[in-house]
Amino acid sequence: MNRFFVPPESINGTRVVFPDEIADQIRLVLRLKEEDQVCVLDNSGKAYRVSLRYANEKNPFGEIIGEMPVEAEPLIPIISFIPLTKREKFEWMLQKCTEVGASCIVPTISERCLIREVRDLDSKMERWQKIVREAAEQSGRGILPSLKIPLNFSSAVQTPDSNTLKLFFWEEEKDLPIYRVYRSLGEKPNSITIMTGPEGGFSSEEAALAKQNGWHIVTLGKRILRAETAALAALLLTIYESERDEI
Repeated sequence: MNRFFVPPESINGTRVVFPDEIADQIRLVLRLKEEDQVCVLDNSGKAYRVSLRYANEKNPFGEIIGEMPVEAEPLIPIISFIPLTKREKFEWMLQKCTEVGASCIVPTISERCLIREVRDLDSKMERWQKIVREAAEQSGRGILPSLKIPLNFSSAVQTPDSNTLKLFFWEEEKDLPIYRVYRSLGEKPNSITIMTGPEGGFSSEEAALAKQNGWHIVTLGKRILRAETAALAALLLTIYESERDEI
């Protein structure tokens, strides 16, 4: 069943008025017909089974005929700081981190990032948000991950605590895996914040600054991973550890 995130104001009672972009996709790309059913999400965690109607040939709308369960959200919200890098790799990370379950994604510019500044940020944010939305629809998410504007490393590493477990994945750390940190906690955190580095990795000065700000310096294993691989592996491991006792 096709899934579409719509703004909350698009839902009025049992009627769904699709934004133009989605209406065109329904009519021209997917070629859905009258009474075909789709899933509509309002980004609050609710999902609705919707039957399509056509007021005319060009304007499909929907009639809600029931609610659907959404079970794809992580049990603990995970904020993922990922390195800003070349377009193809960065957009791949956005897509895959959304599919896997990141609750928030923050592009980060650290010392060895290939991209040091962002030009045309508004247009890039629009494109990035579209990638996130489409990945969330495809993967069965019930809530869109929030996507923040890029931060430089010093600002990113000083994020407020608010009972979040902060994990800094660094290739120079060899002895402390994530499971030791997580299993040593007295109680579960409200959220988990993770950070992975760019192509050249983090510098020792950056790792030291992270440690000063309460981050646990942890390893992803003995192998050196590409930046995009590390971002996905760190997120997968973190979700696994946070949910392993619930599965």
